[in-house]
Amino acid sequence: MSNQVNDVVAKLATLAGEVSDLEVVTDTAMVAELSHDIWMRALLERRRTGEGAVATAVVRPGCAEEVAAVLAWAERENVPVVPFGLGSGVCGAVQAGPGQVVLDMGKMARLIEVNKLSLTATVQPGMRGTDFEQALAERGYTMGHWPQSIDLSTVGGWCATRASGQFSTLYGNIEEMLLGCEVALAGGRLIRVPAVPRSSMGSDLRQVFLGSEGTLGVFTELTFRIHPAAENKLGGCYTLPTLVDGFEALRLIMRAGWRPAVTRLYDATEAGRNFAHVGDGDRPVLLLLSEGDAARVETEARETAKIVESCGGISQGPEPVESWLDHRNEVPTFESLVDQGLVADTIEVAIAWDGITDLFEQVIERSKGTEGLIALSGHVSHCYTQGANIYFTFVGAIGDDYAAAIELYDRIWETTLTTTHELGGTVAHHHGIGRVRKPWLAREMGEATEVLRAIKKALDPRGILNPGVLVDVD
Repeated sequence: MSNQVNDVVAKLATLAGEVSDLEVVTDTAMVAELSHDIWMRALLERRRTGEGAVATAVVRPGCAEEVAAVLAWAERENVPVVPFGLGSGVCGAVQAGPGQVVLDMGKMARLIEVNKLSLTATVQPGMRGTDFEQALAERGYTMGHWPQSIDLSTVGGWCATRASGQFSTLYGNIEEMLLGCEVALAGGRLIRVPAVPRSSMGSDLRQVFLGSEGTLGVFTELTFRIHPAAENKLGGCYTLPTLVDGFEALRLIMRAGWRPAVTRLYDATEAGRNFAHVGDGDRPVLLLLSEGDAARVETEARETAKIVESCGGISQGPEPVESWLDHRNEVPTFESLVDQGLVADTIEVAIAWDGITDLFEQVIERSKGTEGLIALSGHVSHCYTQGANIYFTFVGAIGDDYAAAIELYDRIWETTLTTTHELGGTVAHHHGIGRVRKPWLAREMGEATEVLRAIKKALDPRGILNPGVLVDVD
């Protein structure tokens, strides 16, 4: 055991004495499991080297005051702390190593209050997404936030990564859902941003912490907007002549002010993989799903159908939408893919409508010839009046040559993000930054990066909160 690890172990004894109810875990296997997220590149590195970084210990607080006590101790003893939800991140935001302590928020998983009059829900950050939505559903409500990782992620993780859900076109993204929060800062201070419908009391501090991936503070309580559960749903599937026709249909739907909960457009490759039985199996496929009261749903479905048909869309009925709803979160794990000799990942970016066609076509074209690449495809899953995201997916055959897999992985990421940046898009839509996108932060934000760095220095001057993510403290 290194001197650094020994030192932290000794300091943890002091912490355990100060916070008697705090759970401290030092079992190597358990700590290793919570020391990283599911970032594909880190998995490949572990396979290549046969080892991976492991934190010194895991601490599990049960309340906000215990979180504050941990952060006060960590700043005093200069011990880095890596917040952890359920570890479903795919960008490397959680990569804890020797001398560091993982702050596991899993014990703070209680629904505190549902306010039926004001339509708000207050919850602790460690609550699993499916548990949260189930608790709301039992009371007749929903938040409308349905990320693919909902079974594997926490509500605090959603805020830490600035997440989006599959129904975001209607309900919005997490930044529109979060009304107020309590946050523990480095040094142990607890601050509260009041949950109100809207406020003009200066800068919106919610936005400072949203997407900060545990580098500026740790969420200890969250208050969200909620909605009465939808009484009616109506879905429609369409094949389109080209992907460009699909882009145009979505643009016109958004321009007209319609807001289907689900707006998903698959290129021909992904349509063939997921909807081979739809149409002739080699055309782009568009899924639309409206939900709410009957009159609005029927009107929206009718009017959006007219728009899609004006762009060459051919109705394939509601069954593909129903099938997607039933199976949308059934995806293979990265571990299982690597076991089969494959490397795969998704890269979600976003751009305005006037650049979306160029972005899709150029990423596909520039990636051609990449050694080992089997397929590169894309779909749209989140739409706005001004533009949309593209969710690129790539798969490569690598056998057990993990060095080659990493080379392929890096090239596709570099090509996709370079192209997006050159065309004026954002290189991150909803999975966050982590380590995979960190080098791009300054390129996209420019001089504004220094504002973020100044905030980091002010809130965490010793750099103990999730070091290596977002921006660094000197």
